[in-house]
Amino acid sequence: MARSKNYFHRFRSTSAGGGASVPATASSGITATGGTTFQPGNGYKYHFFTSSGSLVVTAVTGPGSIDYLLVGGGGAGGNYPSGNSGGGGGAGGFVSDSSTLTAQTYPITIGEGGAANSNHGSHTTFNSITAYGGGGGSPSYTSPGRPGASGGGGGGAGPTTGGVGNRIVPGNTDIPAPLQPQGNPGGTGGPTNNSGRSGGGGGAGGAGGNANASGNSGDGGDGLPAFNGDDGIPTDYGTPGPSPGRWFAGGGAGGGYPSAAINTEPGGIGGGGSSLTGVPLNGVDGTGGGGGGGQGGAGDGGDGIVIIRYPT
Repeated sequence: MARSKNYFHRFRSTSAGGGASVPATASSGITATGGTTFQPGNGYKYHFFTSSGSLVVTAVTGPGSIDYLLVGGGGAGGNYPSGNSGGGGGAGGFVSDSSTLTAQTYPITIGEGGAANSNHGSHTTFNSITAYGGGGGSPSYTSPGRPGASGGGGGGAGPTTGGVGNRIVPGNTDIPAPLQPQGNPGGTGGPTNNSGRSGGGGGAGGAGGNANASGNSGDGGDGLPAFNGDDGIPTDYGTPGPSPGRWFAGGGAGGGYPSAAINTEPGGIGGGGSSLTGVPLNGVDGTGGGGGGGQGGAGDGGDGIVIIRYPT
């Protein structure tokens, strides 16, 4: 199934773009510790958090400006025990912008990926900002994918609907203003003439794929690159993508049918779990990727991440 090409981005920093060049803005004047730090010589210092902790800002002698990326925990894939297949899990919410810090301690909570079967991911928080968890994929052909920052995919033998994106989970409450949309909906389950195939989970950059009449389940919706394709982020974080930089928050693929190894699809770019044979079903930890849907087994969602960068 062709991938969604909706590579929109919500990053609104006033700092320079990619990390290959020295930023045009002056030093933020920040002295801080916390997480794993990295200075690649591109004019930025980075802090990476893949587990909960704190950013401790001990001094600010300049404007104190930062760029941040928060990704929530990915939703788990749905697991239909036999016959049909479960939907892919939705990616965790992708929230990126600029802010100003002062000398204080900023607690950070990293959202955990949902555990199979069909559980939503949990939220990532920093400085009163929340990236919501992704929705779980449908575990059956009688229930839709679950809502979340990105919605989980619908189960097979449908069509069953995908989960709604940009919703707090559990429940269907709208994400409150002024937060920007954080994800996309999941795909629908198989049409009646090809029942059993399942929809993919939504990603930060596009909706999950629909199961189709050609017999394929839906692929996971693609994620987005951090900081508009900042190539200063090391390969320890995120995944490669179709453009420069490291990608996060891809949705999980719908499960295969009529067996776990047939009519399968890849996960979304940015850590989404696959349903392809020999490829991990789990979303990648540290990306917020959704888990792949399954038949007799499904993938967990990937844990989220927080990345903070500022000019030095």
